[in-house]
Amino acid sequence: MAENVRDADRRSEKEFTEKIQADDVDAYLAYEKTDKLDTESQKPVSEDDDEDIDIKVVNELATMEDDPTLRSFTFRAVLVGTLLACLSSSVYQLMLFKPVGIPLTDTFMLLIAYIVCTAWAKYLPEGGWLNPGPFNVKEHTCIFVMVSSANHSAYATYILSAQELYYNNPPGPAGSIFLLFATQLVGYGIAGQLRPYLVYPANMIWPLTLPTVSLLRTFNSEKNEARWRTKFFFMIFGAIFVYEFIPQYMFPMLGGISIVCLAKNDSVWVTRIFGGLNVNEGLGILSLSFDWNHLSYLNPLIIPLWVQMNIFFGIILLWIIVPLMYYTNVWDSQAFPFLSNSIFAINQTTGKSMIYPQRDVLNEDNSLNHTKLEAIGIPQYSGAFALNYIIINLAVTATIAHVALYYGKDIWSNFRTLKQRIREGQVDVHMRLMSAYKEVPSWWYYAIYVAGIGLNIGIAYANHSQLPWWGVIFAIGVSTILSLPLNMIQAITGSGFGLNVLTEMICGFVLPGYPIANMYFKTLGYNTMSQAGKMAQDLKIGHYLKVPPKMVFLNQIWGTVIGCIFNYIVNDVVVKSKREILLDPIGDNVWNGSSPQTINSAAITWGAIGPMAMFGPGTKYYIFLWAFVIGFFVPVPFWLLSKKFPKRGFELINVPMILIGLCILPGSNSSWITVSFGLIIFSQWYMKRRHREWFVKYNYLISTALDSATSLMVFFIAFALMGGASGKEYRFPTWWGNRADIRYMDQCCMNCPT
Repeated sequence: MAENVRDADRRSEKEFTEKIQADDVDAYLAYEKTDKLDTESQKPVSEDDDEDIDIKVVNELATMEDDPTLRSFTFRAVLVGTLLACLSSSVYQLMLFKPVGIPLTDTFMLLIAYIVCTAWAKYLPEGGWLNPGPFNVKEHTCIFVMVSSANHSAYATYILSAQELYYNNPPGPAGSIFLLFATQLVGYGIAGQLRPYLVYPANMIWPLTLPTVSLLRTFNSEKNEARWRTKFFFMIFGAIFVYEFIPQYMFPMLGGISIVCLAKNDSVWVTRIFGGLNVNEGLGILSLSFDWNHLSYLNPLIIPLWVQMNIFFGIILLWIIVPLMYYTNVWDSQAFPFLSNSIFAINQTTGKSMIYPQRDVLNEDNSLNHTKLEAIGIPQYSGAFALNYIIINLAVTATIAHVALYYGKDIWSNFRTLKQRIREGQVDVHMRLMSAYKEVPSWWYYAIYVAGIGLNIGIAYANHSQLPWWGVIFAIGVSTILSLPLNMIQAITGSGFGLNVLTEMICGFVLPGYPIANMYFKTLGYNTMSQAGKMAQDLKIGHYLKVPPKMVFLNQIWGTVIGCIFNYIVNDVVVKSKREILLDPIGDNVWNGSSPQTINSAAITWGAIGPMAMFGPGTKYYIFLWAFVIGFFVPVPFWLLSKKFPKRGFELINVPMILIGLCILPGSNSSWITVSFGLIIFSQWYMKRRHREWFVKYNYLISTALDSATSLMVFFIAFALMGGASGKEYRFPTWWGNRADIRYMDQCCMNCPT
């Protein structure tokens, strides 16, 4: 076996790259079918193995050749990337306050960068620093990395929103911006140490990177086939951009048509089961959505089939469990909304539920007033939200157990032998090509890590968070330890869980009675891990496209700084101008405050009141804490079955992914589920297996075109027609397809009893 591995590694690199350069997929597939071995696991590659199929698709998409002379750092790349990072981070923060907001995607930003930089290279005089020559794939990738680092909402903006809406003495501009800097940058120190486990191995695919890789290679290739694919992308983009004006503005009901609701629109239970166009309206069973803004929820054209099937099995369980809980009145479910992620209290006079009066149980310094708490009582959850908490708690420990059981040997092997295998060339083609570039020194990552800890300690005291220095170190330490298993699941499947619930629970035990401290602890514990994964994912894109690691690192840091600044500006404007609607637990069809509501609910229950009062022995929600223990054991039976009966499908059962399906509600709409399932079967099963050549060339381009066009139309409507720019709204004339004068803006509950 070892001899075969060495023979495979000694294959002519020239033969390999020539087959890719020819852009001949059939020749490449024939090459793949030869006596090839997986040098990572030292075993033959099976044609029918789902993971091996995914790796082959990656190899067909990624660059199997490299030109080290191509520049990745140019003035035009820095300027264009900076401007796009400013725009994308602003729009993303705005969309955080939309009922179903889709931001300007990274791929749309790539499209803009391609148009601008190609024109720059063509029309400006060539030569020197201003125009060093044709725009190339490495410049384009660096722009993507910069935009990707900025194009999200820094998690600490949730703290700023919640403090402004629900608490006294929110931090000022300086404290707010430095809070964002501190919490965003510290995770990068972890990512550098995870490269041998999350970036270098071939089976760490990072599925969500594949559309980006496909688009970058398509735009920056001179081959005739690539030119046609570029034209194909723009055709799909233009068609969907025009189409999305209909469901986004003229006919919003296309976002979720329920035949059952149309047949019987006077039943609350029909709404609960079959409705789903609005956030927390219903379970969305059999609803039909024709709006990519909703259908893109689970990335149906990107995430592998076996992952999606696990998630959808979880959704089916959710459809069964939630109505049963409500019907049997588990945790007094019938006293609260069917789906809601707010916290409630029972009015002792009327016996009805009301939004929990949290200001009434807090002192002026935002600490808990125990006397007032006794009078008002502890907060309570809707049944679905209580289930959601249990599933998330299960998922954290189940993910740790799953990674240990299924990937523990690989992690240990990489820890012991990776450097030796790199020296001997016993790695995949991507690692061999990337060995031409110097890696980022480890001390860079350590320096950011240590500096980030120090800055977070200072900000915690400056902002009067009541989180002590040891609390900051504790939160970051928890995130550091658990970053590997949780990000590895993300790298393999494209989905995963964070540490948000675990960290708020830990802080509740060690610092009970302080909701603001809980939010800070949660942000450091969760966001640090999340940022480490995001950086590792971008490093993988650079790995696939052969960009020097130092260039990827520097563009990430710069993009993060830009994102923090513009996240703060937009967040401050929206929260202060839309305060009343953001405080409403339902919101409206334009604005929604579910994100600050959720983090605030957690801060009150886990932070102010504390886990012992809410979830300790003898309490209503005692099972919440036991879920952490139970989660360790849930993957074990399926792992044992996979060992006892190999190749029988048990190895494809992924407990963390099933749990993702179980906790998609409350907090989102659900009208996309049925149609999304059909798209998954067509793309990830039929096309991927029966027409793989077409799948590799066009599937991910279609996904990026749909995302980009939809995000642009949503952005245009929000700013030009819904008052985002001028404050004046221009609504489409009211008709049956956009009813705004009924309880739900769709066909459900038009005649429901009030």
